[in-house]
Amino acid sequence: MHHSEIRNSSTVFTTLETGSGDPVLFLHGFPDNHKTFAPIMEQIGKSGFHCIAPVMRGYEPSTISHAHKLHVVDLVDDILGWMEDRRWDSVHLVGHNWGAVIAFAAGMYYPNRIKSITSLGVPLLRTYQDSLLWAPQQTIHSWYVILFQIPFLAELTIRSNGFALVDFLWKDWSPGYTPNQDHLAEIKANFQNPGILSSALAYYRNLNDLFTESGRESILGILDSQITVPTQILYGLNDGCFHKNLFEHLLDETDFPRGFRKIGFDHAGHFLQWEKREEVTKLILEWLQKNK
Repeated sequence: MHHSEIRNSSTVFTTLETGSGDPVLFLHGFPDNHKTFAPIMEQIGKSGFHCIAPVMRGYEPSTISHAHKLHVVDLVDDILGWMEDRRWDSVHLVGHNWGAVIAFAAGMYYPNRIKSITSLGVPLLRTYQDSLLWAPQQTIHSWYVILFQIPFLAELTIRSNGFALVDFLWKDWSPGYTPNQDHLAEIKANFQNPGILSSALAYYRNLNDLFTESGRESILGILDSQITVPTQILYGLNDGCFHKNLFEHLLDETDFPRGFRKIGFDHAGHFLQWEKREEVTKLILEWLQKNK
């Protein structure tokens, strides 16, 4: 395992890398960092794959961008830029939380460049009405999304009491799991850097942006498209971020015509890469090998 860099045009991103072979991009979410995948990457890297976990845009000082450059389509463009930098014709994507949202979008927009997708803890959400029908509890689960829309107040709330909200989200989203305190300390320390926290929150603040072209493209593309890439979705039945009904009832195989499987884990929540590491590693590796 080593640290390196990957470029998108003039922007340099820090990465964690291991192994050789077909490239697999591991995309992290919030509140987290790219090291969340390190143990899984170690194992998969020994099985004939080149594992790369970039620090996502806005999560390090060198990639802080204007909020209007942090739409889903912009983050997908980062993937294409990384592929051009490394001269990869195609890649596999493994995403958790926001990383999964970006992986889904990449599969929708550029299916010929993506060999497979593995989503950890995030369903494909195409209609808000269906979400309310099958999982009305999700409105309560998503309280933080409303908070994150409010500039200054959200940042102040997250920073208060030593970033206690970061601890709360990990425990709320993965009930019964005790997070690695060193890992959480790194996440909090990074959010203390000027501009990082606001950049991370911009992912949420751009969710309903209909006023910019990239915002509209992000929303309409996700609502209107199938994912014609082999896709597996792994989820915890006790996930406090996304209710299990969103996985159990809303995932339609017709939305994934090139292949689909979903697997739920009992006694597990949102951070599956920590809670069910061995099982998740095995399933990711199976999916990668099946879709090489």
